[in-house]
Amino acid sequence: MDKSKIKTYLNDIIDDDPETIRAFVAEEALGYDNPKLFFEDLQQYGCISGMVTSLIYYQDTHNFFDCYYDDIQILKETYESNTGKALQIKDDIKNFLAWFAFEETAFQIYTEIDDG
Repeated sequence: MDKSKIKTYLNDIIDDDPETIRAFVAEEALGYDNPKLFFEDLQQYGCISGMVTSLIYYQDTHNFFDCYYDDIQILKETYESNTGKALQIKDDIKNFLAWFAFEETAFQIYTEIDDG
C-alpha cells in the first residue's frame, strides 16, 4: 500500500473508530511523513525509545491507561491466550501496559496495511 493509501486508511480508522486505541495510534502515525516507516520503527525500537511523543511521561501513560483500561485488558488477555504465557509486567504497571497496548495495536494496524 502506498503512502497516500496508508494515510487514507489511518484517517478512516479515526473516523470509524474515534475514542479508541486504534484511533490514538492512527493519529500518532499520521504525525509522521511516512506512517509505514513509523510502524516499522516502532516495532524495532518500541515506545521506550520516546518516539511516541504522546506517551513519554508517566502522566501521559497513566492517563492513556485509565482512558483505555477495558481495551487494554482485552489486548492483554488476548495476548496471553495466544502465547500461552502471562505478560511479564515490569516497573510501573500503567506505563508498561499503556506501551504494550499502543505497540500491540500498532502492530495490528501495520499488519493490515502490509497485507492491503
